[in-house]
Order: sequence, then C-alpha cells, then structure tokens
Amino acid sequence: MSFWPLVSRLGESTYLLPGALLVALWLWHRGKARTALRWLAGVATVAGLTLVSKLAFLGWGVGIRALDFTGISGHSAMSATMLPVLLYLCAPQSRPWMARIGAACGVGLALLVGWSRLVLHAHSPSEVVAGLVLGLAVSLAFLSWPGCKVLPRSVGPLAAALVVFTALHTLPLPGASSATHRLVISMATYLSGREHPYRRGL
Repeated sequence: MSFWPLVSRLGESTYLLPGALLVALWLWHRGKARTALRWLAGVATVAGLTLVSKLAFLGWGVGIRALDFTGISGHSAMSATMLPVLLYLCAPQSRPWMARIGAACGVGLALLVGWSRLVLHAHSPSEVVAGLVLGLAVSLAFLSWPGCKVLPRSVGPLAAALVVFTALHTLPLPGASSATHRLVISMATYLSGREHPYRRGL
C-alpha cells in the first residue's frame, strides 16, 4: 500500500471508534467513570455531527455549493478526536511533558490524515477543515479540562493497544472504508425515500 492511502487509514472509523471505546474502558477501569462518560459524549458528538452532515447531503442534497461542502470529513474528524487523546494517555504518569508531546504528535498525525484526504481527492478543503476543527475542538477541550492533569496514563496497556491499533492499519484489509460509506448511503436513501443518493457537482 502506498504512503497516502496508508496515512488515510489512520482516520477510519472502523478502527477509531473501537479505539475510543477502549480509552473509555481504560478510564472507567482506573476509577474515572465520569471522565469516561465525558469522553464518550465528545466522541458521540463528533460521530453524530459527521453522520448527520453526510446524510443531509446524500439524502436531501443539503450542502454548501460555494465551498464544495457535501459533509464533514469523517477521517479528519475522528483522527483529530482520537489520536491526540490516545497518544497523551500512552505517556508515563511520571512524565507529564511526554504526555504533552504525545498530544502534539496526535494533532500532527490528524493534520496529516486530513492532508491525505485532499491528496486522494476524497474530500474538498472545506470538508477536511470542518472535520479537523470539530475533532480538535473535542480532543483539546477534553485534554484542557482541569481534571486532565490527574488522568491515569500508562505506557503498558495503552501502548500495547496502540501497537495493535497501528498493526490493524497496516494489514491489507481493503473495503472497510467503502463498506462504511455504503452503509451511510443506504441510510440516506432509506430515510429520504430516494432511489439514488445526491452526488457532488450534480
């Protein structure tokens, strides 16, 4: 697999949503139930807004033609939500500076995912920017919360999960992203009663 498609896979909801659940379970296990719920609420907000924006265009043609906007980039939004938090939590508890570097690396990776969507002509600039802004708003708000300083961090379990997460992205498993897109199209046509979804430029 070439470089940009591989980078783009870092934003696939097929992998990131289970990863978000893993983070919530980790926080819950370490006695941070309210924090886990706060995290899940943020992820659900990002996923929900992204889905609604896609359904609105595919089912009813609701978009912004002047900006070539047909829906929030899910890859950009989910990577910007998930990666800064996951890399933050992978830092040792005794090294807060490493946690900050981890979060910054997560932001950098999310920006790279967004750029990959442009290189692959999967989204317009407005759709990528919308996804990155939405995702980073949630992840950085979560990490800026005062209670974040006492979040349980661990190199062990979460780093192991990160290795598995990375390995899944390098496996030759084509079709995961397209399967998700087909599901969204099916939902849009069912809800709108249309036989075919709206297309960009039509």
